[in-house]
Amino acid sequence: MYRLIIMLGLLSLLIFMGLLSSFNNTDNCYDLEINNIEHTSKGFINNKEIIKSLISKKQFQNLIKDNDFLEVEAKLKEIKSIENIDIYYNDKNELGIKFTDRTAIAYLKDSNTLIDINGNVFKKDQTRNDSLPSINGNITQQQILKILNVISAFKKDKFFKNKLKEIWFKNDHLYVRIKNLDLDVNLGNQNRINDKLKMLKAFYAYKSKKINHKNYKQIDLVYNNHLVAIKK
Repeated sequence: MYRLIIMLGLLSLLIFMGLLSSFNNTDNCYDLEINNIEHTSKGFINNKEIIKSLISKKQFQNLIKDNDFLEVEAKLKEIKSIENIDIYYNDKNELGIKFTDRTAIAYLKDSNTLIDINGNVFKKDQTRNDSLPSINGNITQQQILKILNVISAFKKDKFFKNKLKEIWFKNDHLYVRIKNLDLDVNLGNQNRINDKLKMLKAFYAYKSKKINHKNYKQIDLVYNNHLVAIKK
């Protein structure tokens, strides 16, 4: 009888320790380790530490405990600089996350924010963004769409890919400024942008060769297949 009591006691202890171990393993899998974060970013923004910090909060821990990953993803997507996100358990029963930050294509100077190719505006986490073209002035949503078309055309052009410096509207005309070209370029609008880039490329090459010493303050690409250079 005494041995039976001891065996039952040991069995109870083993069951308790097993349950405790199981609980601890389950609890540990809620922690998001750095090596279980798959993060894609092209610079200008980095949400890795923000995500890791949010996941540790009680609100998210409870959702994860209930396996409500869709709700966790929905709440994290409220961070405007995140493009997409996926939360899961990996083959080691550890919490894993895969997410992509939005790719900025321009800097909105007046609001000190960034914008992607689809018009999504989000805060930046770097002090400087010199490699991005600057969108100047108070821009409407309709104007944003036109500007994005122009920026996209510059990015696709091999010659002008990294040369767009500034872009703005003035009297309903769309203007740009190119790196290493000290003058304003009046595009008029975004129509026939590829043809306008061809003419601008020819003028850029002309100025680079310093064929003459004339200084210009502006060139107009408003007229069909014509470039008008205005002297200073």
